[in-house]
Amino acid sequence: MKQTFFLSLAVVASLSLFSCNSEKAETPTTAASTDFNLDAVKTEIAASNATYGASFASGDSTAFVAHYTTDGCVMAENAPKLCGAGPITAFFKGGVQMGIKDIKLTTEEVMGGPEVVVETGTYEILGDKAVSFDKGKFIVAWKKENGKWKMHRDIWNTSNPAPAAK
Repeated sequence: MKQTFFLSLAVVASLSLFSCNSEKAETPTTAASTDFNLDAVKTEIAASNATYGASFASGDSTAFVAHYTTDGCVMAENAPKLCGAGPITAFFKGGVQMGIKDIKLTTEEVMGGPEVVVETGTYEILGDKAVSFDKGKFIVAWKKENGKWKMHRDIWNTSNPAPAAK
């Protein structure tokens, strides 16, 4: 029992000593968090969302994929997780073949900090003549890459009722 007490005391003393000497280690985190401005991030996300869906109308897969980090992943309903530029480009081309002309994103909430920001909201997928294909909700984890906030993990699901069982 005495050994456990002294071991615990030694651990607490070590942690106290470490925390007193770790001022330099905390400085980058503190500096990063003072540079972080959630309102500025929200503005950047809104601008990205405005051009994201429009890339379908122009058929520009390069612009579409540029919204994602280099190791970004799309996690579409009823499909495997697709990560990286090649699989995301193939996903885009499949959407164009399906007739997608635009995706309207409505942000409901953005929260987070300098490392990762999470956006939640709703989407609508549109075809020719603004015919709605699908409506649903999404969650996107955003990370900063090369000075820009980009989608790192993108997942969504429909709000439409499931088809009747046969």
